[in-house]
Amino acid sequence: MQTILVVDDDPAQVKMIELTLRGANYQPITATNGADGLKTFSLHQPDLVVLDVMMPDMDGWETCYRIRQLSTVPIIFLTGRQTIDDKVSGLKLGADDYLVKPFLPDELLARVETVLRRTYRARQPLSSLLKAGPDVLINQASHEVFVRTVLRPLQPAEFTLLVLLAEHAGDVLSVNTIADALGISEQARRRERVKWHIWKLRQSIEDDPKHPKLIVTEPGVGYRLEP
Repeated sequence: MQTILVVDDDPAQVKMIELTLRGANYQPITATNGADGLKTFSLHQPDLVVLDVMMPDMDGWETCYRIRQLSTVPIIFLTGRQTIDDKVSGLKLGADDYLVKPFLPDELLARVETVLRRTYRARQPLSSLLKAGPDVLINQASHEVFVRTVLRPLQPAEFTLLVLLAEHAGDVLSVNTIADALGISEQARRRERVKWHIWKLRQSIEDDPKHPKLIVTEPGVGYRLEP
């Protein structure tokens, strides 16, 4: 029997979903907020997550982001808002489907069955998701970077640089190592160009680029990503 975690702060909604899933021979487990949802997820490792977007404290976006740092479990978002931007944001964060409230029990079951069938047939490997510090998630498959659930567009060179640093988190990488990865061939300009790309990357992912805490300079040696 497949286990489905339902995270929603609306008791009536949760009860309806619970009854619907039990009637279709699924095992529902529930949580009423994002923090409890993460604890329940870690404890039970469900086969699918049904996740409400609008919740107090930790909303569905943040909860999804944190789950995606741990697992590629399929996620269906529930929302009362039907906008293209919301749907695109949810899918980019790693959701597998999107269901707008109010919905009928049969519609929920159809989505659950479809997502389970599709995602377990061809699951995205967890290896395509890479963390760069506590708040930065890299999706190598889609070439997207999220900082605290917010998509931060990066140029190809900066994306390559971030992946390189994340793969060697805690290690100091020399200017030459970084230049080789970025395809910088001019020997005379290597240091200058690497410094430029480091500056550009800091602008995208650091809270205060002038006082970076994630990408650290080791004077005379190179650069290091804080693990």
